[in-house]
Amino acid sequence: MTSLRTFVPLLLLALPLPALAGTVKGTVRVPDTVRSGRMNQGYWRLENGNVPVRPSSRKAGTVVVLQGISGTHPPPPRTVTVEIAGLTATPRFVVVGPGSVVEFKNTGKITHELSVPADETLMPVERLNPGTFRHQKFGVPGGYLVRCSEYPSLAISVIVVDSPYYAVVDDKGAFSIPGVPDGKATLKVWAGGRWAHEESIDTNGKDLSIRIESAKSANQPEAKEAEGTGKEGDSEGKEPDPKGSAE
Repeated sequence: MTSLRTFVPLLLLALPLPALAGTVKGTVRVPDTVRSGRMNQGYWRLENGNVPVRPSSRKAGTVVVLQGISGTHPPPPRTVTVEIAGLTATPRFVVVGPGSVVEFKNTGKITHELSVPADETLMPVERLNPGTFRHQKFGVPGGYLVRCSEYPSLAISVIVVDSPYYAVVDDKGAFSIPGVPDGKATLKVWAGGRWAHEESIDTNGKDLSIRIESAKSANQPEAKEAEGTGKEGDSEGKEPDPKGSAE
């Protein structure tokens, strides 16, 4: 007769072992135009009482997301405030779970007309006067680029994730996502206001090195975004580009 002392270890061996958790880390290299923080490369110098001249942001706003990991749950919905002063949005990008609300608050002196050009049924054009705010709910995972029709340089990335495994790339291009179960996953990179890279990875692999040759030519089936057109109204404290406006 098998003793209880012998039976219990045999039972434990028969049970499936949980996937070990590790850290997915690496480096994302993006073009200088993306690293500069500009959505458009043409600009004017504007010096008036409404739009202060300031240096351009050096933060690229690059986010790495891991999808397709079984047993995961999306981050809970929350409300995030984006303040718009002049031609600057703070923060310029947010990462939230499905069902989250973004409050666009105009603390400046000029009027903006915000929308998601690639999906105006979700967020149609609406005037945002100085001192007012607008609430917008984002329910479906994906990338959404909110733009101003009057000032194409103003762009706000809203990245809705259905996975808790994501990280914002630092100024040196490094990222680290801890506590990721071993297995397969789809790694996606949001950079320059669009999905710029996608690949399948082993989460227990070595350090990743991701190079984005051109965010503009990337395959982006899920991105809810559109390229801005027209003149650039960016206030960056530099003289006009004689070659005109180009992204």
